[in-house]
Amino acid sequence: MKTVAICCVALVSLTAGAEILDGRWTGAADVPGRPIPLVIDLARDPGGAWTGSLTVPGLDVKGAALANIAVQGDEMRFDAGDALGAAPFGPATFVLRVAAGGRMRGELTQAGNVAPIALARTGDAQVEPPRRSTRVAATTEGRWVGDFELGGFPRHVTLDIANAASGAAQVDFVVVGKATTKLPVDYVAEEDGVLRIESRPYRVAVEGRVAAGRIEAIVEVGPQEIPMRLRRVEKTP
Repeated sequence: MKTVAICCVALVSLTAGAEILDGRWTGAADVPGRPIPLVIDLARDPGGAWTGSLTVPGLDVKGAALANIAVQGDEMRFDAGDALGAAPFGPATFVLRVAAGGRMRGELTQAGNVAPIALARTGDAQVEPPRRSTRVAATTEGRWVGDFELGGFPRHVTLDIANAASGAAQVDFVVVGKATTKLPVDYVAEEDGVLRIESRPYRVAVEGRVAAGRIEAIVEVGPQEIPMRLRRVEKTP
């Protein structure tokens, strides 16, 4: 009987600890010389699995999905993928523990660097569901090229856009400047003739209206917005 009672107490304790983790947590990672503000939303989905998102004001990170969430008692571990920087930095990983007074403390680790985190629960979770790419119009498929200037240097852009058999569009996004970079594309959608392509690890996006063989676009590089005109061209063998 005593053993059963102890097990029940332990189970209640673990459940209570997990429920404490639910909510919106606001605070900062204490990076030397530049504290990074953080907003972390944690909740359970209808199936009982943990889900969450990360917002970093000032770094153009809003609602980045959390992955590999693991909870044990009052401790939670997860990573935010490339939200805080693409390779070679590697994924940003978090370890958080419940502290007194509706607070959590822990560590943010990336590329071998560790920064302490202090967070306070500021309300209910507002986890943003991940956006999913869509198909694009048949007239949008193909190769598009354009140029813009960043930091005084020209950049040449090539977009190869095609609807995949699975339905969603896929894009090869190549930028040629001082070096040639193929940007990973994790979101592409077209609605009412407006095309948006995002490379969230590099914090680069292209958005513009498709019409008559051209795209009048804006290139977003972090907080900067730079005009660019894209034109359709034939692919060369």
